[in-house]
Amino acid sequence: MRDNWILVIMQFLLFPLTGWSNPVIFPSGPHLVVPKGGALELRCHDNNTNTPSTVVSRGLRWQRERGRRLEGEVEEGGGVVFVRVQSAQGYHMGRYTCVNNNTKEHSSIYVFVKDPQSPFQRSMVNGILVRVGENLTLPCLVTDPDVTPVTLQTCDLQPLPSNLHYHSDPQRGVIIGNARKEYEGCYVCLGELAGATVRSSQYTVDVRLGER
Repeated sequence: MRDNWILVIMQFLLFPLTGWSNPVIFPSGPHLVVPKGGALELRCHDNNTNTPSTVVSRGLRWQRERGRRLEGEVEEGGGVVFVRVQSAQGYHMGRYTCVNNNTKEHSSIYVFVKDPQSPFQRSMVNGILVRVGENLTLPCLVTDPDVTPVTLQTCDLQPLPSNLHYHSDPQRGVIIGNARKEYEGCYVCLGELAGATVRSSQYTVDVRLGER
């Protein structure tokens, strides 16, 4: 028994660091576009093919960002985990991460659920409350990565505050830095798709001086 434990320890010490690699997701790539109502399937397998089985088992799991519930059918077994959705909807959009439970290595992919009727995802929250000095995010998430560029406009078409700086991220929305009281008001995100202008929902920003 003692000799077995020595063998395990020696395998672990001699195993090269390069053997700890991230899980492999299929389809590959930074993102996947699925039409609304279409089938979504993600597959993940362990890429640590040289890892001694006595040291690391192949426990993998899927998870979503910010603790969101994993919707659809999840199947695990044989070192492979699947996520299957028969009819993709807006709430299936987002980042999916495959984690190796033993090494904690992980890989991720962002899923767009393309909706021709709604180039921007419909938001459940349209009121944004922040404190002075904080960054704020308008959740102008595009359902199609071909929507570009995403810009910001006031609802009444007045110029943006002169010191307002923002950047857009198709997977996060529009991020405004260092909120000030004069940033309060109504905003909408704009983009271009197939030569036409598309608009997001309206968002109302409320900037507080003290604690929320």
